[in-house]
Amino acid sequence: MRKSCLYMFFSSLLIGVLLMSYIQGDSIAGSLDLLGWVFFLTSCVGHAAVVVLALWLVGWLPWALAGWRRLAAGLFVSLVSLTSVLAFVNMQVYKIYRFHINGFILNMLTGPNAGDIFDFDAKLYLTEGLLFLVLVGVCVGLWWLSGRLVTRWPGHHVGRLLASLAAVLVVANGCYIYGSFVVKPSVLKSARLVPYYFPLSTTDFLESLGFEQHVVSVDYGEGGGELCYPLRSLERDTAQALRPNIVMILIDSWSRRALTDETMPQLAQLAREEQWYQNHVSCGNGTSFSVFGMFTGLQPYYWTAFETSGNSPLLVDELLGQGYDFRTYPSATLENPPFSRVLFQHVPDLRVETPGKTSYERDLKIKDDLIADLPKLKSAEKPFFVFIFFDLLHAYSLPKELLNRFQPSWEYGDFAALHNEMDPTPFWNLYRNSAYQTDRMVGEVITALKEQGLYDESLVMITGDHAQEYNENHKNYWGHNSNFTQYQIGVPLIIHQPSALHQSPTTFTHRTTHYDFVPTLMHDYLGVTNDPDDYSAGRLLSDTTPRLWHFVGNELRYAFIVEGDTILTKEGAGYIDVTDAHLNPVENYQVKPREFDAAIRRLNRFFK
Repeated sequence: MRKSCLYMFFSSLLIGVLLMSYIQGDSIAGSLDLLGWVFFLTSCVGHAAVVVLALWLVGWLPWALAGWRRLAAGLFVSLVSLTSVLAFVNMQVYKIYRFHINGFILNMLTGPNAGDIFDFDAKLYLTEGLLFLVLVGVCVGLWWLSGRLVTRWPGHHVGRLLASLAAVLVVANGCYIYGSFVVKPSVLKSARLVPYYFPLSTTDFLESLGFEQHVVSVDYGEGGGELCYPLRSLERDTAQALRPNIVMILIDSWSRRALTDETMPQLAQLAREEQWYQNHVSCGNGTSFSVFGMFTGLQPYYWTAFETSGNSPLLVDELLGQGYDFRTYPSATLENPPFSRVLFQHVPDLRVETPGKTSYERDLKIKDDLIADLPKLKSAEKPFFVFIFFDLLHAYSLPKELLNRFQPSWEYGDFAALHNEMDPTPFWNLYRNSAYQTDRMVGEVITALKEQGLYDESLVMITGDHAQEYNENHKNYWGHNSNFTQYQIGVPLIIHQPSALHQSPTTFTHRTTHYDFVPTLMHDYLGVTNDPDDYSAGRLLSDTTPRLWHFVGNELRYAFIVEGDTILTKEGAGYIDVTDAHLNPVENYQVKPREFDAAIRRLNRFFK
């Protein structure tokens, strides 16, 4: 027992050192302060200790207790050796793709065209093989060393060594609890280097106890932390800048199925009269990452890096730099998720919340406040950008007297009652009743713009952050944040162009995405002449080129939407789940190495 525990200590140090090597050559190494280094070093050793403890519980303890000590030793050393080799291989994968080994890599390695990307020549086999043998030799040698030392060290010495590993684990988690609460970049950025490491975070708990979150302010100078955003400095042609008023109307959880004459008559009529994009998709199945993609033009994969690097969205800064009066009208708070800090940090006098007990009351309030502000916006001598965010479709907070239009209808979202065999009609009708009221409120905003003479001078964009599923695929999925089918990421998009552009009513069926908002606004209206690739993952909305390898999700759980709307989902545990557009499994799918390599390199191009 003492020998295995001593070996556990030494192997934890070995794997911890391997994890530490991940920081070599990484752009964040130069930005770590003392706390950042303390967290990174202790997180590597602490995470390794947890992994080795799991190997000990599986590979040594049960077999040793059964009296099979040689088998237990062989299994334990073999598992540690395999883990050490995987840690080393994963380091190489991370330096190429900036993520850890997952189902995409394993799928490619087992496919027939792996050689298209990976150069498996004899020299590589020899070099890697020798390195693997060295690692295995070290692991075996540590078992021998443990046997030699255990006869000389009393049991309490071994206990102290294991206690030191526990202390390291406590220090690492303590650093992360503090770092995540104050959003300290040196802690949050280094956490992603450690493969499949999920340290303890108690931000919500601390806030519930009354602690106020004080975000650490970091000055990165002109370097912008670990991001290179934009890739090239923005250039402008002021003569081509239309600089219209811009009104962005965002409807939380807006399903395409709701945009009908019966459910949302005013917006359905508006869609036929304006520019209607019928094949538009979000960049996520939840609010945080969808809104992030809309305002930055970047994949939500960059959320943490963006948050900790002190960057501000180029679109927001460009609007402010061109003299726009930037106003927000949020129904739900802009502080959770922290849009106020991540997206709108440079907006003066930012409105972050709206009073009201329910989403319905707050939606009415933001609608009335915007309408009341229109005369002042009109009289000002500068263009305005308005962002109004309705929340009713997400919250289902209608008064009972407004639930009668579509029946039968639930009075509230009874999520505990949902199951695959139930009739979704009452739940769907609750959503439709909410959608009808949202339609009325948006209609009042449009009417007020027309009455103030602002409609023809403005670019009006109406869309949803993400969609809302009602078990359309009969896989027992409801709401959002659970899969990446069109029922959770497909949203309406209606655009009214300023009258100066003389656009006739048009219906577009080519695929467009939330990433396209930033380049379209920057190029078509603000006079930025750069190629959109310099600052965005999107294209112009008018670009009919197929949006293959469309990225949705966040840095932990994400998916690529490829040809035929096949969904390649990387789950949080690392494995890849491949389904068709209706969540039916696609058997024996092989990732195309060249396409995947190009997609990942394009995804990572804004990292230094």
